[in-house]
Amino acid sequence: MNVPILIVDDEPDMCWAIAHLLKSQGFNVITASNGADACFKLANGDFSVVFLDAKLPDMDGLEVARRAITMATGRPSIVLVSGYHYQDDPVVHDALTEGIICTFLAKPFTNEALLKTLYSLLSTDR
Repeated sequence: MNVPILIVDDEPDMCWAIAHLLKSQGFNVITASNGADACFKLANGDFSVVFLDAKLPDMDGLEVARRAITMATGRPSIVLVSGYHYQDDPVVHDALTEGIICTFLAKPFTNEALLKTLYSLLSTDR
């Protein structure tokens, strides 16, 4: 599938694991290890989905999501991924309500949960 996906996580093992899984499913995957790199790639690429870690070394993941709304070519579906927040967290709730993110995925997650989230986003019209 030529669906471009951006994975943003400062943990190299997490980036590798998600990228490996998605590439095995035929997806075109790009990774970024910090907010600045993610913003650069969002401004210069056309991504359908972004898996975005909530805690990055240089900026908050939600700040990257806010910037993506204005700088990204098109409007990617953003999945906030976090081991710090939880599904009912007010921060997550507010981001969903504001439309900054499309959904949330708590770490640790299974491969099945990640793929279910991805395919759900790809099947909906944004």
